[in-house]
Amino acid sequence: MSSNDPYKAGKFSKNPYALKSDVTGQLVVTLDGRMENRGLSLIVPPSRCVSRHQVHELILTDEPSAMPGRQVDRIAYLGFFSVNEGGVILRGDAVWLDGRHIGEVAGFDETHMPNHLNIVIATTMLKTGVEAGARPGARLRFSLPQSKEEQRMTPETKLKELQIELPVPAIPLAAYVPVVVTDGWAYTSGQIPLVDGKLAFQGKVGGPVDEKAGYEAARICAINCLAALKAALGSLDRIERVVKVVGFVNSASGFTAQPKVINGASELLVQVFGDAGKHARSAVGVAELPLDAACEVELVVKLK
Repeated sequence: MSSNDPYKAGKFSKNPYALKSDVTGQLVVTLDGRMENRGLSLIVPPSRCVSRHQVHELILTDEPSAMPGRQVDRIAYLGFFSVNEGGVILRGDAVWLDGRHIGEVAGFDETHMPNHLNIVIATTMLKTGVEAGARPGARLRFSLPQSKEEQRMTPETKLKELQIELPVPAIPLAAYVPVVVTDGWAYTSGQIPLVDGKLAFQGKVGGPVDEKAGYEAARICAINCLAALKAALGSLDRIERVVKVVGFVNSASGFTAQPKVINGASELLVQVFGDAGKHARSAVGVAELPLDAACEVELVVKLK
């Protein structure tokens, strides 16, 4: 390494990385092994560039002293991952495995270069890949650490702040599943305004159901969609953003305020997800809905 290296020379008074894109990938090998005297030598530079299709190794440590320029001995092997979206991985990046936070990047060991990097992750829960339940295909993400305020405002904590308790997902009424997860996306089936297994709003909006009640019905539909997503994903924190909302309104003849009704769903999603809840949308008036429900809502979301 050149003597002009700014990291070795201590020329940075603060972290120069203000913003960056996440690096993503997926596990291709699960490892099962531990060592108490591995002797990994973490390089001084706190970042490394990785490119699409490269494969690198993930190693966990619970040593508090793990940082660039130090040696790491007590480790657990997590696995190898293939890079999907390349970029820069930085010391301190939060590491997410299938939406679960598993630690922060402590540094890099180049023992096996040019074949692959050893990316060392600091954690308080030292587990091998097998012990952590990590399986090939599991999704990895490296992102700048969130502020304490951002950590408090996850979708799950926001729901608690709004005093919304997600219900047990409704049993499908016919031959379908509540959610399909595929290729980093999740699609919900249509949800109607069921509360405790009973239809809360029944009838045509613009007739026996007024616009305000229709809005509340759409909000309940969105809550039921979130309940189905949480059951399928394990946590709403796996959702990167809400992409599309489709709302159907059981409409009386001449009723044309379907967008105002479906705002009940849309505004809730923005409350829960912030900017990531802003979405494309269709609000459609229909002649009938199952069980004569006042409305029905379905979601399309992109996963982290």
